[in-house]
Amino acid sequence: MTSNNLATIAAVRRAIDGTFARLDDLCTRPVDYLHHRPAYPDAWTVAEHLEHVSLVNHFLLLTIGKGVATALRRARTLPIPSGENDLSRMAPIADPAAFPWEPPGHMIPTGTQPVAEVRALLAAQHTQCLTYLDRMSAGEGRLCGFRMSVYDLGRLDMYQWLCFLARHGSWHLAFLERRELRG
Repeated sequence: MTSNNLATIAAVRRAIDGTFARLDDLCTRPVDYLHHRPAYPDAWTVAEHLEHVSLVNHFLLLTIGKGVATALRRARTLPIPSGENDLSRMAPIADPAAFPWEPPGHMIPTGTQPVAEVRALLAAQHTQCLTYLDRMSAGEGRLCGFRMSVYDLGRLDMYQWLCFLARHGSWHLAFLERRELRG
């Protein structure tokens, strides 16, 4: 394994840990903060943003799980690519001003899921992300890629998919911070 693969894995772990820690912190806020609905049309509450992130994570993790299994299977017979993984391609995913992003209908929050349940789900998803990352600790995640249509990212390997998941959560955190600053 090259040191570049180690740097990629460490960067993805930092992104995952950082995003999930901040999401968990949001879950501990007062109920009135979590359920306050801003006055503009179609605005989501903080609780709904958290629910949405957990929904998106669910679907992303289904794809990532399949990719991790494929990558590990391929690692038995294929050499692991060397070189740095380009995680910078995921940077715009965390920026609410980078591009318009409308969620698919099945990822729109219902607003009925209790925040405690969403928090537990996010914690389990955090663990699942780290488990996948640990299973690909020798760079195996580079051996499988799937196309990502968001932001025309194209083909992403499993490290990039995990980074995308973290950046999507960061998008919502940044959006909520900007919303708070606007009042």
